Parts: sequence; structure tokens; C-alpha cells
Amino acid sequence: MKILIYISSLTSGGAEKVASLMANYWSDKHQIILLTDSSLNDDFFKINGNVKRKSTNFKVSQKNLFGKFATHIFGLYTLRSIIRSEKPDIIISHMDIANVRVLLATMGLGIPVIVEDHNNPEMKGMPQPWKALKPITYRFANKIVLLTKELIRYYPPKTYAHSKIVIIPNPLDIPKKIPDSNEVVLHKPTFIALGSLTKQKGFDILLKTFAEVTKKLPKWHLVILGEGPKRKELEKLSKDLNINDKVSMPGRVKNPYGILKKADIYIMSSRFEGFPVALCEAMGVGLPCISFDCPTGPSDIIQHKKNGLLINYLDNKQLENSMIILAENNLLREKLSKEAIKINSTLQIDTIMAKWEQLLKRIK
Repeated sequence: MKILIYISSLTSGGAEKVASLMANYWSDKHQIILLTDSSLNDDFFKINGNVKRKSTNFKVSQKNLFGKFATHIFGLYTLRSIIRSEKPDIIISHMDIANVRVLLATMGLGIPVIVEDHNNPEMKGMPQPWKALKPITYRFANKIVLLTKELIRYYPPKTYAHSKIVIIPNPLDIPKKIPDSNEVVLHKPTFIALGSLTKQKGFDILLKTFAEVTKKLPKWHLVILGEGPKRKELEKLSKDLNINDKVSMPGRVKNPYGILKKADIYIMSSRFEGFPVALCEAMGVGLPCISFDCPTGPSDIIQHKKNGLLINYLDNKQLENSMIILAENNLLREKLSKEAIKINSTLQIDTIMAKWEQLLKRIK
């Protein structure tokens, strides 16, 4: 089967990682075209050589409203031209705006399109005109893939056909033997977090909480892996809280597993998620984890006090207490670690991609 996988970019991120895993996994079985709008030079994830890698090189003009409109029209034309040239049997698109764009570009072509949303649509938000176009264009999708049943409530049946919705969580592909990494030197003991430096990830909350935790646990450090637009704000906050000597934000890393496995406790302070890849990866390497019970995902992943600690949404004080309790309780950390690592069997890539294969067969 010839499958075209479309996503706006392959810069670091959960959806981007899933798209790259999907392309690489299928590359020996299907004919795969991996299409982005960003340049191939911007790719963060490594793509197998037998995957056909293409780009629309789409960039929005920032000059004026007419320029933006014109570049969007030309971008859709380019996207449609590539799709017509490649003649895929099916298209799988990732992320809401990319999904709208590909559904517009494929109108009348008769090519089945599966769209996958990776985030909480209500809390993430969507700029106009894409927000208005989403419920209209999604009617033309053959299937809508969501990551958890909890997300269905954001897709009202009057607007979205629930018969089209399929639940498939994100896959994990953590190597059995994780290679060591020297990208980041950890000052033990260490709390660690991973994600883009954005408001969504709640690292401002984490820094404020850690400032209180470190008063009782002065030997502990905090490492936040990732990059994003909030870096300067977070660095300033760290200095203002007088914890910058205990906090490190080294940026993106190529081998997060090698760093995660050296840490002691993983913290997820997100304001919202879809189905958090980073939390699953931390559990997959055996880290005891603490997470806000944010909408959506963590409650599907963590069983409180069994394979992690799930705390009240945005409850700073409970987060503080949980960090201290877990840091001081080696037996609890060991217990959570042994249960957390079992997520690898639940979300292993063979299991999740088998669900995708079944979906493809139903659409063919």
C-alpha cells in the first residue's frame, strides 16, 4: 500500500515523534511518503532511507492580510499537486491545522484521508479561519483518530460524526537496551521534566513548586529538557526564585531515554495534554512519575499509587508534598518504577501499529 503521512514539521514534539515512528515502522512493509511543510533540513527525528521524504516548503507571508491569504492558497495548491503526483492509496494527517489543510487540498480527488488530533482541542485552541473550517472539513475525513476516549467529549455529535471516531493511543518504541547519553550531565538527585517550553507544559508552576521543595530538599536538582518560546521567561523566573543554581534547561536532546533513566523522579506539570508521549517515555524507562490529573491523558496512563502519583489538577501544594514524599521514600519509588515500566507492553509499537493496520483494512 502507498501511504502518504502528512504533518507540518518534524521538529521535536510528541506528534512529530509519532509521525516519524509511524513512517519508519511501516517503511519495510508499505511504500511511505512522509510530507511536511517545513524544510527537510529542519528535521529533528531520523527517518529511514527507504521512506520518501518530501516538503511543500510552505511558509506564510507576514507582509499583510492579502499576502497571507495568497500564500495559503498557493500552499494548498502545492500540497494538492504533490498529492496528485504521488497518487497515494491513503493519507494519514497529524495535527488539527494540517488536517484541515489536507482535507481542503484533497477535495474531489477520491483519496481516503485519516486525520489524527494530538491535543486537547478546547484548551489548545485554534486560530481563525482554521477553527471555523475544522468542523466543516472533518466531515470529509474517512476516520478521525483520537488518543483517548476522554477526548470524545470535545467532539459534539451534532458537528462530528462519532461513527468516524477511532481511539488509538500513541505508541512507544523504547529500546530494550538504552544507550548511555553524555548530552546532559545530571547533578544527582534529580527531578526531571520533558516538553516544549510553552505555557501548556506548566513549567512556570513546576519552578515555583520546586522553589518550595528545595527548602526541604536542598540537595535535589531540577532538569527541564526541551525548547520553546518561554525559555527567557522561565530562566528569569528561575533567577527571581533564587533557584537557578539548582535548575538546568539544556534544550532539546537526541537521546532522551539515556538521560531520563539517570534521573530519579519525573514530573509532569502540564495545564493540558492529549496523550502525553513524554510521560509514557519516562514511565517506559522505569522512572517513578508524578503528574497533574490534567485534561486529558494522565488518568488513562497513571493508576494513582500503583504506577505513579496522579495529583489534583494544578494543585501546587499537593505537587510540592508529593515531590517531597516520593523523594524521601525509596521503597515507594522502587514500587512505582516496577509498575511504571510495564507501560512498554501496553503501548509497544507492534501493538499500536496493529490497530492502525486494522483501520487501514477497514478503509481500503
